[in-house]
Amino acid sequence: MNLDDKKARFFARTMHTPDDEAHASARSALRQVSKALLPLHRALIEAARSDYSFAYEPVEQPTALLRLLGEHPFFAWLKPITSLIVDIDELARRDFELEEARAIGDRVEKLFGPSADGEFATRYIPILQRDVDVAIGHAEVRKALSSLRPKE
Repeated sequence: MNLDDKKARFFARTMHTPDDEAHASARSALRQVSKALLPLHRALIEAARSDYSFAYEPVEQPTALLRLLGEHPFFAWLKPITSLIVDIDELARRDFELEEARAIGDRVEKLFGPSADGEFATRYIPILQRDVDVAIGHAEVRKALSSLRPKE
């Protein structure tokens, strides 16, 4: 593979062509949702860490928490949020179809909407009801989601 091919493949993965109005709006909305999800994700990790410490053992070291997040079933319910954040950030960096942005909105709605996914909601709702940072983060995600949803 020559250098021009390598450059072309790199730019195809990391750059996007100039946006029309609809794509610019969707890209901005995706970034708003991602920006709102990050503090909520952090608050949920902290709440889950606290619950784990109470139920099992204290988690003092960040490396221990990182290992638990990746490996322990207690934290598995957080993976859809982590995956969602990664997918949003990847989508916002490249050319995309508007349907892909709508699909992201559907995924956010499935996790944080009024009829949230059952398994996720089982863990999420009790934390949402008791943790102020999670409640604030939830409100921010709902507000950001409204910018991703087309106005009807």
